[in-house]
Amino acid sequence: MDFSDIAKEIKDSNEEILIVADSDLDGKMALSLMKIILEKLNKKYMEYFRITGENNLDLIRILDGIIFNKKTINTIIFLDTPMDDKYLINFSKRHEKIKIIYLDHHKRRVPKILPNNLIYFDVRALFNLEICTTSISYRIGKMIFGDEFSKYSLLASIGAIGDFMLENDKELLKDLLKNYKGFYNGKYFYIPYIIYFYLFLISHPYEISKNIDKALNIEEFIKEFDLKKLKNRAINYYDGLKSAKKIYESEKLLVFKAKKSSIISTILSSFYPEKIILVLSLREKLFGRLFKGKHKRYSISLRNQSGKYDLGILMKEFAKKYGISGGGHPKAAGGLIYEKDIENLIKFLEEKANGKN
Repeated sequence: MDFSDIAKEIKDSNEEILIVADSDLDGKMALSLMKIILEKLNKKYMEYFRITGENNLDLIRILDGIIFNKKTINTIIFLDTPMDDKYLINFSKRHEKIKIIYLDHHKRRVPKILPNNLIYFDVRALFNLEICTTSISYRIGKMIFGDEFSKYSLLASIGAIGDFMLENDKELLKDLLKNYKGFYNGKYFYIPYIIYFYLFLISHPYEISKNIDKALNIEEFIKEFDLKKLKNRAINYYDGLKSAKKIYESEKLLVFKAKKSSIISTILSSFYPEKIILVLSLREKLFGRLFKGKHKRYSISLRNQSGKYDLGILMKEFAKKYGISGGGHPKAAGGLIYEKDIENLIKFLEEKANGKN
């Protein structure tokens, strides 16, 4: 199975289509591009963004509810949603009349036996291809619509940067340079691109998705946003930066606690590219459930730009050992951890950074 096969599956998909995506930049932009594709194909769809910290069982319960209440769902497209294979397979079996298209880049192998209704397209597992899910959506769009779709390379680049994977996608870089020389010269991004990227960074995923048809016209795109909300979200990001407190540092590891984790870890990794950056942010509740005492949980954000470590593998290994959720990519990973396990995580990362098994 290759990109042309997936493009055909999406063209032939029966309506109504449910798109399920992560709410990080890769998930936002992968969904935005998929929406453009489906709208061009005149396909009816709805969307669901995952909530940060939502585990496999939480997601399955939500999707079961959507399918039960919305009797017209005939196809589900998963984007940047690394559900454990056993849950994905069981979910597909229970909904055997629904076509499931799983598009991702987190897995390292394809399960030997798959239900007939599950189309499993993880580019890392299939081709050892280190590109993000936004790049997958972008290539599918180009397969269906040809070079006309390359005007969306600007949107695709945002998702790729969000997952530290733009440099891996030579096809996307080539199209970006061809279509947007005023933003990118093949080596550096200009100030207009930084402003454009910033808008996507601080905007709510639903609003980005809603206004994506206007996103290539910067004036129209800005008008569509509630500037007061945009300002408040920007302030929240800066409050998150101000809240950061260093709790551990060594030659190869830097650990902070903060109100927000991912943006701070990304910034710190730019200043300390050789170090493993770990940022922890307290999650007080999820789906109305309060996390107290020994059940207190923190969001994990891991970054490293040196390429010396595969943070996704490290996070998976630790998550399996301690029974938490976690995973990711070579340069960026994340998860949800109990407070009691934080010292164990720091010790684990320190040992791995120093070559200990």
